Amino acid sequence: MRRRALLLLLCLPAAAAEKAAYDSNGRIVAMLSQAEDVPVSTSFVAVLPNGMRVPLPGRSEVRREGSALAWHAPFELPDGGRGRLDWNSEENDGGLQYSMNLTAETALDVEAIEFIADLPHDAFVNGIMRASGIQPIPLPPVRAAGPVLYRGDLTYLGFADAGGAIDLSFDFGHQQGVALVDRWDNRGRSFQLRVAVARGPLDNDAKARFTARIGFSNHPPAPPPVHLTLDLTKPGFPFDGFGGNYCWNNQSSIAKYTLDHLKLGWARSEMKVIQWDKQRPSPGPEIRADLETMGRFTKQGVPFVISIWWLPERFYTDAYEKARSAHFRLIKPEKWGELLELIGSYLLYARREYGAEPDLFSFNEANIGVYVGLTPETHTEAIKRIGAHFANLGLKTKMLLGDATGPKDTHKFVLDTAADPEALQYVGAIGFHSWGGGTPEQYSAWGEVARWLHLPLLVTELGVDAAAYHTRSWDSYDYGLREAQMTQELLLYAHPQGTQYWQFTNDYALARDSREGPVEATARFYLVKHFTDLTPQHSEALATTSDQKGVLFTAFRKGDLYTLHILNLGQTRPVTFRGLPVADWQITETTESTQFSRKALHGELTLPARSLVTIVGQSSRPANNWQK
Repeated sequence: MRRRALLLLLCLPAAAAEKAAYDSNGRIVAMLSQAEDVPVSTSFVAVLPNGMRVPLPGRSEVRREGSALAWHAPFELPDGGRGRLDWNSEENDGGLQYSMNLTAETALDVEAIEFIADLPHDAFVNGIMRASGIQPIPLPPVRAAGPVLYRGDLTYLGFADAGGAIDLSFDFGHQQGVALVDRWDNRGRSFQLRVAVARGPLDNDAKARFTARIGFSNHPPAPPPVHLTLDLTKPGFPFDGFGGNYCWNNQSSIAKYTLDHLKLGWARSEMKVIQWDKQRPSPGPEIRADLETMGRFTKQGVPFVISIWWLPERFYTDAYEKARSAHFRLIKPEKWGELLELIGSYLLYARREYGAEPDLFSFNEANIGVYVGLTPETHTEAIKRIGAHFANLGLKTKMLLGDATGPKDTHKFVLDTAADPEALQYVGAIGFHSWGGGTPEQYSAWGEVARWLHLPLLVTELGVDAAAYHTRSWDSYDYGLREAQMTQELLLYAHPQGTQYWQFTNDYALARDSREGPVEATARFYLVKHFTDLTPQHSEALATTSDQKGVLFTAFRKGDLYTLHILNLGQTRPVTFRGLPVADWQITETTESTQFSRKALHGELTLPARSLVTIVGQSSRPANNWQK
């Protein structure tokens, strides 16, 4: 993970179903319903006098207002003009009230400031735009006379897709200048709604306000049954279990809550060598909390990784020259001996005083230098140096190969080590981080390398958006569904032996803590609990297929115990199975409104909309017939 996030989460009352998904910059990225997400996205743009369109707030950091759907950001135009945007979204059963306030902090030489809504081309092509007082505007697949499909002043407008299932509307409360553009550029293709929030130039201290009531519904035709196949004739792969990162904030009540309420198959912690360097005689509370947590891992038989993010300054080639957050800082060659002693002393202390001994060691995301940078060649040399030192100390800790950020072709980072038998003798597993996601081929590449080397593969940071910590955009059920989707895809394509979710502490927290009452588990917590608690540890992951892309299916077997995870990203739909063993199946369901609901399976299984369903059963009689 790229940066430390120390977050206090507010205890929130139960809310209505989410209406939209938001990214780490506070932009709407999808409209939500009880069907699949529709990726409508919003943004703000400054239109300069020369026609250049400048996204706002640009590179300025967006700040979120507590737990509310409210964000603030300054902005600066290319000519130095400065302003501020404050925007918020209020969701309730009636829809979504969206508003933005613009403040010019200097004179702004602009033609306009616009609110933008990009409607996905694939969803709305051959549909219509409608508004009072005008004829419906077609949304054609082929551009006729130019990119602008409509320009005028409107109070209300709506969009419908070709089949009449999707309806999206904007009610401004008064007339606004709008334009609808058939956009296709290097960022993609959309029908783009542009609404003039202000027309310029704007004087210093000028203000403008934009509001819109956004309505959305999606009622596609009822889908056919999804056919799920469990193929017991194909080989599976070994799976230790699901787990999480406990890298910082182990003193938090949320870290304690997850330790008490989630079953760990793997874990990961941080070796805080900066603090250890100063506190060896008497470790402070943060290191003690880490060591106590690691001791608990060892007592419970949970294998774990320990990773270094930062080193004391004297170990860098550019010591005292860069900020702590600088990437790809190199280890000073003449300091290797001292560094090995520092790392080894931490592990010996952890074993002696807390009975804690990590299974694997790594530098975090060294391929991009977060924050120690290694090339493939120096990664190999570091493995040999550190691995030999651990062996000399009598430590069981082996080296984790990779621990690379992102799955997109990053497997190449480990190939130099893979060709070095001396280095491989110290390697205990291969690891990568899933931030940003990847294609099936990119996930599979990591699995192929692991199988080639006969080593376990770990997803040592399972996470969707590495920037989400900026504004807690992870704190939503929709984000939890994206995490569950990534988990299923990793199992289907990468075939890891274990995963470590980022994190089980109060960073990307699965629970909320008000400091005034008990910790409150979120729906995201229960989505994770399906995987951690209902999957038998040290099991076999089985071959599965689904005939609908919106339903992802994985399965596990340990002896005659079977666990099937079925993630439904869209609307309610029935299921038929092929190859399901005969058993008394028990169902556990989590939706946005109801979590970890349990019941017996009688007759046909129906998947609730936007749900994770896990069925568990014990059987010694596999069957290859259709079960309906």
